[in-house]
Amino acid sequence: MKVKESIGTKIIKHWFGIHGPLDEYKRMEIGRIATNAYMILAVYMLLSSVAAAFVANSNPGKALVWLIMGNVVMVGFVINIYLLIATNRAHIIDREIRASSRKQAIKKAIIRGIGLGIYVGVFMFFVKIVLDWFFDGTNPVQNMQRANTIWKAVESGLLFGVLMCGYDIFTTKVYKE
Repeated sequence: MKVKESIGTKIIKHWFGIHGPLDEYKRMEIGRIATNAYMILAVYMLLSSVAAAFVANSNPGKALVWLIMGNVVMVGFVINIYLLIATNRAHIIDREIRASSRKQAIKKAIIRGIGLGIYVGVFMFFVKIVLDWFFDGTNPVQNMQRANTIWKAVESGLLFGVLMCGYDIFTTKVYKE
């Protein structure tokens, strides 16, 4: 009989990219990694809030934009890259497969890369349209039809899909039977 996982466990496994059961070692390492990520974010939030408060005295709009973009860069890139490196070093994301199922694992990684690439491409398409509409005042319908907008979304999706496919293949370890 299969043990049913709680929603929290499923979220943790999805967020950290863990395949298979979540044992005690993996839980300890996730706790350590999450604590380090929290400490990095806490220091960043304190420093960025103080800096934004000083800049807000002279130009509140500029301070808000820089604070939002700084938060996106910090969470989107710095923390996520730290999570990837730390989970890779702790070997909690490694997937071990038999040599006979290597082709199937590569095919699954390619399909997953294609799916994630499409998802990111569509997401970036709509994000670019909304941001251009909000900051530049461009017409969203006209912006949807521009080749540049479509091409940038396709580029983003292709890059992300290829990177995620490579990452899946890289974290799959083949063991000999």
